Formats: sequence, C-alpha cells, structure tokens
Amino acid sequence: MDVKKALHIIAAQCSKKEYCSFDVIVKLQRWELTGTDIAEVMAFLVKNHFVDDERYARAYAMDKFRFNRWGKQKIERMLRQKQIAEHIVAGALNGLPDEAYDEACISLLKQKARSLKEDDPRKRKAKLFRYALGRGFCYEVVSRCIKQL
Repeated sequence: MDVKKALHIIAAQCSKKEYCSFDVIVKLQRWELTGTDIAEVMAFLVKNHFVDDERYARAYAMDKFRFNRWGKQKIERMLRQKQIAEHIVAGALNGLPDEAYDEACISLLKQKARSLKEDDPRKRKAKLFRYALGRGFCYEVVSRCIKQL
C-alpha cells in the first residue's frame, strides 16, 4: 500500500475512534509500510491531532472504569501494554473520580456476592477479594469495601 492511501485510510479511522500511537503503528506495520513511511504518517496524524496519547489514555481510563468497572491497577496495566508514557498514564488515572472509586468496588462486590454459593464466611471473603483484585482494585480499597459490606 502506498503512503498516501494509508494516510487517508488511517486518518479516516482516527477521526471516528480514538487510537493511541502504538495501535496506529502496529496497523501501519501490518500494511507493510517502511519505517520512514510510518514516521511520516505518524508525524502528520500527531500534528493534526488525529492521534493524541493523552486524550486516548483519559478516554480509555474513564470508559474502562465506568463501563467495565475496572480498577486503577488493571487500567494502568492495559495502558502500559499499549506503550503509553508513564506520566500520561498517571494523569489519566488521576482523572478518575475518587468518590466513585469505592462505590464502584462496593457495587462490584455486592453483585459478585449475590452469585456466590459459598456458605463459609472466610471462603466467601477470599473469593470476593480475589475477584476484586482481579478487576484491578488495590488491596487497601478492596479491604475497606469488604468491611463496609
């Protein structure tokens, strides 16, 4: 694929949906563009605000928190997999509403508790802990929320 066609296609995709630099570069590599062509396309996309890692990280963090009910640790891990810079990840996580964080964890735990068939309180608590930790909530938050249940 030539550079001009790739640029038009990827710019159209970026105007419809948020992409991070890593995703765009992977896509361009799949299209078998050379390194200089990829750099040229990326420079255009960044210059014209089609791709903005900060905007992507904020939107990703908010969406995953609000809709998937992920904790900060899981969101951070996923953003790092997309090779987002450390300071951008930190800014995106700081943008999450603190007051809603515990509420999200509690509602997640309540929902899981309803589906558990375990009678032993210690085993039940352990299952809730594992579930919430797997969803990316830190130990302190999970412990505080389980005590509130």
